[in-house]
Amino acid sequence: MKLHKRIIMLILVVISLFLLKNTVCATETTQKLYQDIKINTDGSITVKEAAVLSGEYNGRRRNIEFRNKYANKFSGIYSNFTGNTDIYDGSEIINIKIGDISEENFKTIDDISKIEKMYTEVTSASSGAYGKYELTISDYGANFKVYCPSTRNKVFYMEYTIKNAVVVHNDIAELYWNVMGSGYEEIIADFQVLIHLPEEDKDVRIWTHGPLSGVNAIVDKKTLNFKDRNVDPYQAETVRIMFNKKLVPLATKKSGVNGKENILKYEASQADQANAQREKNKLEKINTASSYVIQLKESPSMYAYNRALENVKNLPSNIDEKDDLLNEIYKLKDVVNTKWKNSIESRISYLDINDSYSTLSRDIKSIEKEIGYGFDEEYKKNYNKQLETYKNELTRKEKKIRTASTFGAIMLGIIGIIICGKDLIKKIKYKNAFGQKYYRDFPTDDAPYVIEYLIKGKITNLSVSATILDLIARNIIKIEEVLNSKNKKDVVLILVVENYSGTNAENEILKLLFKKVGKSGKCNLNELKNYGKKSESKARSIINSIDNFRDEAMKESKSKEYFEKSKGKVLKIFYLIIMFIYMMILTPSVSLGRANSGRFNIIYVLICLFIFITLLFITLTFKKRTPNGALEYSKWMAHKRFLKDFSKFDEKELPEVKLWEKYMVTATVLGCADKVQEAMKLKIANINEYDDNLFMDMYLISNMNHNLTRTINRAVNSSISTANSTIYAESSSSSSGGFGGGSSFGGGGGGRWRWRRPFLSLLFTNF
Repeated sequence: MKLHKRIIMLILVVISLFLLKNTVCATETTQKLYQDIKINTDGSITVKEAAVLSGEYNGRRRNIEFRNKYANKFSGIYSNFTGNTDIYDGSEIINIKIGDISEENFKTIDDISKIEKMYTEVTSASSGAYGKYELTISDYGANFKVYCPSTRNKVFYMEYTIKNAVVVHNDIAELYWNVMGSGYEEIIADFQVLIHLPEEDKDVRIWTHGPLSGVNAIVDKKTLNFKDRNVDPYQAETVRIMFNKKLVPLATKKSGVNGKENILKYEASQADQANAQREKNKLEKINTASSYVIQLKESPSMYAYNRALENVKNLPSNIDEKDDLLNEIYKLKDVVNTKWKNSIESRISYLDINDSYSTLSRDIKSIEKEIGYGFDEEYKKNYNKQLETYKNELTRKEKKIRTASTFGAIMLGIIGIIICGKDLIKKIKYKNAFGQKYYRDFPTDDAPYVIEYLIKGKITNLSVSATILDLIARNIIKIEEVLNSKNKKDVVLILVVENYSGTNAENEILKLLFKKVGKSGKCNLNELKNYGKKSESKARSIINSIDNFRDEAMKESKSKEYFEKSKGKVLKIFYLIIMFIYMMILTPSVSLGRANSGRFNIIYVLICLFIFITLLFITLTFKKRTPNGALEYSKWMAHKRFLKDFSKFDEKELPEVKLWEKYMVTATVLGCADKVQEAMKLKIANINEYDDNLFMDMYLISNMNHNLTRTINRAVNSSISTANSTIYAESSSSSSGGFGGGSSFGGGGGGRWRWRRPFLSLLFTNF
């Protein structure tokens, strides 16, 4: 890889990391997720769900899983009642409805049926659409993509029925259901589930599994609920209801075994573990709060006071130690307040309006933070008022710095454009040095590789192909069509002038064709293409020959002095990088994180990035030609226009046919061979007088030109592949009774998630 390409890649990587570093990546929050679940007499469940999202979005993605693809087979033993067996799977999702509710009409879970609009199912929809949804159903679940932008202020509503969700045992029936799944990507601030039995059951029981913060309850003999708050992403929430099997007389999924005893045994073990963990968590909270109180007593300060008070207040109200700890904190209130006031007054007195911007800004922020810790509102108001004078001076200093740095950034940009723009102007001027549209003759007698160097500033595999064609056009080599062993046409290159002594670059090509690949002055084109595949040594031989050709061709090309020696390029690149860093980071008014508008930040970054890469590209790719080089370059460009418009000329206007072979050579190196080849085929058919041998040579050259470059590329690529593969080969040697209470451990299948917003969502509104 060229050095300048590596530099560009490195800079782009650094810039990308910089942009990512300054992009806030936070977990989204679902404000409310409510579910109303009805158990039907046929063993199915009908689920109504409402979700209130936060932030900006164009829609919501939701995944409902009714079957666990990794579930074990149910055999009726005790361990099968943990929930991870296939008997707890549903069989199908039906009766799907998607719609919305106005946020103003949705206050509690009882409002879940206040649907205002039903959505239409579509195969696809554009970003920003409303009232549509896409649905994909598999053997394990259903994927929804619901279109409703945040500007509509709607609550997402969905309804569906899961068949065969209830299991009927010999003695009781149960619903073990993962109400949310483990794949939900967002924090859920308020999570509520309401479950309805078909009829009343005085012996109904409920258990829930998930975070220990969840609480379940039996509302009445027919209704149960489950609530939790601030549920973490990817956290499963599972509910288990055990009830009289007579309530589901039409249910068809039967276990064939008794279930009650096993269920009670398992849930009791889970509740014991959960209660033990709750007790441990409670004791840890008490210890932490007590530790903060001790720290406050040892080193009284407003920060320590607030931290101790917060931790003690967060303790549950039924903890005996809570009141004692609060009393100890309140005893230090006056002491802490006095120390706080003395500290603030002392720090304000040391503020100096003549300090530098950074020092003054740091001190003011620190004092404001300390003021915020206090609880004496009167003094806080007074201290903030005293800071106003210093904050006004800080604003004045900031404005002055912003003006100066913005002006500096603009001047740097203008200077950069001028410096690099000069190169662009010269490039345009060089392109028109000849001043005429067409050049029908050959501007120079340069070899094809010299022409490519003049045009592109480099030498590629195209010059290998063009050099071979040039040797054919000059009768150093001739071509013949032969039939191979499979009775198919093949092309053979034959060395005509055995003692030909050309340039060093040409000699490398002749050596490759007739000493390495071919024998006795002949070279089969297919053999050349496949030569590097045969062995590592032959592969390296091909690569070395091409490298030697390029080295020799580059030496000869540089000797023409078509380009001036590069001066100042490294300095320009360094200047551009410094300019970009200055504009992106050091300008307070527009640097990331400083401007008030996030959209403005991103647009500014993109504009700076575009200007920087454009100027850098011009600097890296521009090679300044000498006056002679500029003139010859312009002539060859006029010659290229002539070749591209070859078909437009009348046969009488065209040079003699014997030159057409060489036109194919220059067309190859100029990158327009295919177009010229087609034009020549049409023109030569209209010429009455021509030599048969010449026509045959033209025909063969045209066909060969079509495949020669591809043959050379394949020979080189296959050789590189063989060499690399050889190198690689060498280098490898709760409530246990179910009558309501907290959640216990456990989980289950099912995953849902919100349709995420992409990077740069401030600039583009997409899903």
